[in-house]
Order: sequence, then structure tokens, then C-alpha cells
Amino acid sequence: MSQSERVQTGSSPRDKILERAISVLEKDGEAAIRTNTIAADCGCTAPTLYREFQSREGLIIAAQAERYKRSSQETVTALVRQITIATTREELYDNVSISLGHIFSITRAKYRRLRADVIGSAVSRPELRQEIVRVDTEYSRAIAAAFRPAMEAGWMSPTVNLEVIAFWAQGLTNSRVALEFDSQSAYATAWDELTKKAILRELFG
Repeated sequence: MSQSERVQTGSSPRDKILERAISVLEKDGEAAIRTNTIAADCGCTAPTLYREFQSREGLIIAAQAERYKRSSQETVTALVRQITIATTREELYDNVSISLGHIFSITRAKYRRLRADVIGSAVSRPELRQEIVRVDTEYSRAIAAAFRPAMEAGWMSPTVNLEVIAFWAQGLTNSRVALEFDSQSAYATAWDELTKKAILRELFG
């Protein structure tokens, strides 16, 4: 479903306002956020917007946090599925390796740039920083929970801190955007292999 469709079919004024703000952010950036215009676009009044988000700043923080959350949602869901369908240690290792290859791929570059944009916005916004940590923690816990049966089956060391590794791996993935500033970087493939090996080593020994 496109963002415009979400705005039309949102179940509440808050949903519609949030979707419209995300659309504006992704097209024109934070400077283009105009509360009166966004409220009018959503068929509601400015007081409704302020009741839901308190301020323009509150709306920006909510929209940026939601963008950050969505940017990883698909890959986390896919990774969790690949973990849970594995029937042997070898299959689990291969599934995680393949998933990491997809996560680091050029097809995910726009999502890494999006997260970098949100992280940059969070530098001077403590509330947004807290939201980013909350999202990363939520995803780390979901990934750790998916791995837990494999740990119980003896496929992984019982002393591995799965949540910490998942959180660390997300940070590594976010950092790949620095390589992508140079589209001809000679280091990208080496970075992918080194990072994949490091994550797999921590998970499987």
C-alpha cells in the first residue's frame, strides 16, 4: 500500500497525520513540515494535530521514529523466518549467512540512507534518540527470541548474549552507509565479508 493510500484509509486522524508527515519528510525534508497544511491535507483541524502530537516538533519526532522502524521491519521479519525454519545447525548457519548477504546488499542501500537520515535528525533530539534505541531494542529481542530454540538445541553456545549480538549487528549494518557515499568503493565487498564473518563467528563460534 502506498503512503497516499495509507492516508486515505488510515483508521484514525493520528494515522492519517503521521502518514502524511512521513510522505512530506521523504519528499522534501523536515523544513517542509507545515502543521496547518498537513492537517488540512488529512481533512482535520490543526487542534486535532496538536492534540495527537503536542507540537510540530512532536510530529517530526513521531514521523522520523516510524520511518526508522519501517526501514528494518521487512528484513527483521525475513531474518526471523529464516532462523525459525532451520532444522539443523548447518541450515541455520547458511540461512543466517544468506540473510546477512541480503541485508548488506545494494537493494537495501536506500533503507540504510533513510536510517542515517533519521539518526542525524536525532543528534539534537533526545526524544528521537530514545525512540531509535527502543526500536533497535525491540528488533534485537525479536531476533534473540527466534534464535533461542537453536541455543536450547545445542546449536549455539549457551553463553552467547543473543540480544547484544543482534543490537551490535544492527549498528554494523547502519554503518555501511559510509561506504556507500562512494558508489565505486573498492572496500564494499571486503566489508561485507568481514562483517558477515564477525557476526557468524559470534553467533556460532
